[in-house]
Amino acid sequence: MRHQQSPLQKPNIRRFHTALQNMSVDTTPLYLELGIDPKVMEKDDASLNLVKHYELLELAAMRSDNRFLGIDMALDTRNNDLGVLGYMLRNAPNLEVSLNLVQRYVKLVAPNSTVSVTDEDSHTTLTYKISGISADLCIQSIEMTVAQYVRLIRTILDDENWQPVRMYFEHGAPSPEQLKDFPFDCELIFNHFFSGICFNSELMSHANQHFDPQLLALLESQVQQSAQSLLSSDSLLDHIRVLITSNLGNTEVTADNIAAELLMSRRTLNRRLSENGTTFNSLRENIVFHMAKESLCNTSISITELAQKLGYSDSSAFNRAFKRNLGLRPLQYRKQHSQV
Repeated sequence: MRHQQSPLQKPNIRRFHTALQNMSVDTTPLYLELGIDPKVMEKDDASLNLVKHYELLELAAMRSDNRFLGIDMALDTRNNDLGVLGYMLRNAPNLEVSLNLVQRYVKLVAPNSTVSVTDEDSHTTLTYKISGISADLCIQSIEMTVAQYVRLIRTILDDENWQPVRMYFEHGAPSPEQLKDFPFDCELIFNHFFSGICFNSELMSHANQHFDPQLLALLESQVQQSAQSLLSSDSLLDHIRVLITSNLGNTEVTADNIAAELLMSRRTLNRRLSENGTTFNSLRENIVFHMAKESLCNTSISITELAQKLGYSDSSAFNRAFKRNLGLRPLQYRKQHSQV
C-alpha cells in the first residue's frame, strides 16, 4: 500500500489554495512560476512541502503587491489554519488554558515550530519560532501565525478591536511606506531573536463565557488519544478519527469536507474506508456517541448544548440518532449512568 502522508505534517493544499483565492490572489501563474502543476490541486493525496509553502506565500505577497498578505489571510474569518487546535483553543475557559493548549499541541499542525509563554512584571509574551529555515525566507508565514494568535486572543476576549502591547518579528523591517499599511496599532520590533506578541498579563485569567469545562476536558482527551495514534502510525483510519474529532462542533462533519482535509476525493475516501471494513458514517457515529455517553455521564451540559457541540442542527435530531444507536434517549441514558 502506498505511504499516506499525514495532513497534519504538511500544509493542506486545497485549504491554502482557497485562502489565497479569498484574498483575490491569481494562483495559476504563481503555481507555474514555482513549478507546481495547477492541476495537482484536484489530485488525490496531493501535498506541498513546507519550503514550497513558504516560497508560495512570499511570491503571492509580491505578485499581489500586498506586503501583509499573510496577516490579512490570518485575520480573514473565512480562513482557519489552526486545524486540530481550533476547537479547543476557542472553547478554553480562559486565555491561559488556551495558550497552554497551543504549546502542547502546536507540533501536530506545525512540526517545525516551537511556541512558549513567558511572564515578566505585568506582561506576558507569546513567542513563536520556525526551525530549519531563515526567518527572511518565510516572512509571510511568520506574520500569518503571529496574527493568528492575535485573532485567537480577540476571540477569547470577545473583542475584535483588541491590540497587543508589542509585536516581535525575527525578520527585517518593511519599508516606512509599507509600514503605513500595517494592520495593528502597537509597538513593533524587527530583527528580534524570536517572533511573537506581548500583552498585559491580567488578560490571562479573562473568562471565556462560551465553554463547558468538563466537555472541553473530554474533547481534549479524545483529541490527544487520536493525535497520539496518528503521530505513531500512517493509518488512514487514525487520520480520519482525529479530523472528525477536531471538527465536531465547529463545522458540519461530512465525508466531503473530511476528504478535502485528506486531499482526496470522496469516492477515494469511501473506497479506502471500504478496504478497511468500515464506512465514514460508522466511524463518525462511533466517535460522536462515545463522546455523547462520556458527556452525559460526567457533565451537567444540557441536551440541547451537547447536540450543538456534537454537530447536530437541533436536539430532536440528536435524540433520534442517540436512541437509534443506543436504545435510550439521552436523558434516559443520563439518569441511568450519570456520575455527576
